[in-house]
Amino acid sequence: MKKIILAFFLTASFLSSIKANNLVMGTPTISGSTVSFTIKWDNSWNVTSGPSNWDAVWIFLKRQTCDPANQNPWTHAMLAGSGHSVTGSQLQVDLASDNEGVFVRRSAPGIGNITTATVTVTLATAIGADNIGLYGIEMVNIPQGSFYVGDGVSKYTFGDSGNNPLQITSSVLAANSGGMPSSVYGGNQNLGSSVPLPNTYPFGYNSFYCMKYEITAALYVSFLNTLTYNQQLHMQQDKNWNQTPPTSPAGTTFMGNWGYNIVIDSPGVTKTQMKPAVYACDANGNGVFNEDCDGLALPVALREEHWLSFMEWAALRPMTEFEYEKTCRGPITPVPYEYSWGTTDWSNDYNTLNWHCSTEVPQNFRLGLNNMSTGTSRRAGCEATPNTDRVHAGATYFGVLNMTGSTTERCVGGWGYDYSTYTTANGDGNINSDGSCAETVWNNIQFQNRGGSWATDLGGRLSERIYSDDASYENGNGGRGVRSN
Repeated sequence: MKKIILAFFLTASFLSSIKANNLVMGTPTISGSTVSFTIKWDNSWNVTSGPSNWDAVWIFLKRQTCDPANQNPWTHAMLAGSGHSVTGSQLQVDLASDNEGVFVRRSAPGIGNITTATVTVTLATAIGADNIGLYGIEMVNIPQGSFYVGDGVSKYTFGDSGNNPLQITSSVLAANSGGMPSSVYGGNQNLGSSVPLPNTYPFGYNSFYCMKYEITAALYVSFLNTLTYNQQLHMQQDKNWNQTPPTSPAGTTFMGNWGYNIVIDSPGVTKTQMKPAVYACDANGNGVFNEDCDGLALPVALREEHWLSFMEWAALRPMTEFEYEKTCRGPITPVPYEYSWGTTDWSNDYNTLNWHCSTEVPQNFRLGLNNMSTGTSRRAGCEATPNTDRVHAGATYFGVLNMTGSTTERCVGGWGYDYSTYTTANGDGNINSDGSCAETVWNNIQFQNRGGSWATDLGGRLSERIYSDDASYENGNGGRGVRSN
């Protein structure tokens, strides 16, 4: 049986300064239980002032038993407790505490391109004849520290009992170690959890990693292509199992709207083998898949249950509303009605480009340029170029992109619901056999939509909390994940 070795990563062509891009990972080589591959990316950073943080690549692997062909599911590949390294002195490899993957990042302060280096990771068990899949997602470190929630004026904002911005500090958390009631952080209307939040809840004070971009078409296709036939059936965008079954002809649209177009490249088989379909991107509709202008970096809209399955698969987790505000604002004092880039400026003037191709770059760098209420998806991070600062790029304090506009940011939260059982536990990389998320707690909590989307400007302001997630595919609902160290 021929071994399949795959490498997938989110790639984009833009950004500068503290906004990395152009991640490239080479085809891995295997020796015993070790997997080696090259890695490089542009405009990386590790800074000790200002945001005092760094960018990183979250790397994880999947494996599939090679015999019999096409029937066994891809499972998450656990890593050994040691045996992880990178050549040269520019980078370091940080093993996740749960051995689900590694973070590769700069080893010392600096800004600029990461030249080609070879990373070696060791799996917990020998690979043998297994197929191997390698995956990388660009992340941003959100360091430990105090921050504010609420801006005092936005609708249903967080805040203290007087509706003023509330600073989340170690002292506040210590004072409420027995459980933080909604009256502490929910403003004068107690707009928080119906049950006090325990100290195991992700309040955002401690450090975590956040995806730099929302889930894109290329990343979602990578996910779909590791699923079994039955798991793929679960991913129908409108829960109509016969809408676009995996057996549909090549070129059939599986999910497409707002600019992106995910199609079936190779149909699945329902008979004896139950062979899953192979999916691809074809935004320009020319029948040649996964080209530069096929919308690989367009954020996708997902049903809540499918987003949760992706979070589980990637060994990430949903962010909380507290973590959303920290990621956007950092330690800075809130500005009334601000957006994620720290000002009240807002422009969605993108000329007439479709923003599917890496060569399409904004020419008129207006303040607060973002994709909110435009009615179409645009390439993740396209606002950020070598000529844009934070406000013109639409970047958060820590360098995360598109936290206003694009797709909504689904966050654990809301008011009148009990989400006190949610913790910092990350997904374990494996979803259920029917395609659903295996994390029971995640499936039984409420999510709040933050940051607006390409479909609406409602909830677009950083501290605005207008509506809870309706779990649908419509209205630009998408999201990204975070990871506790």
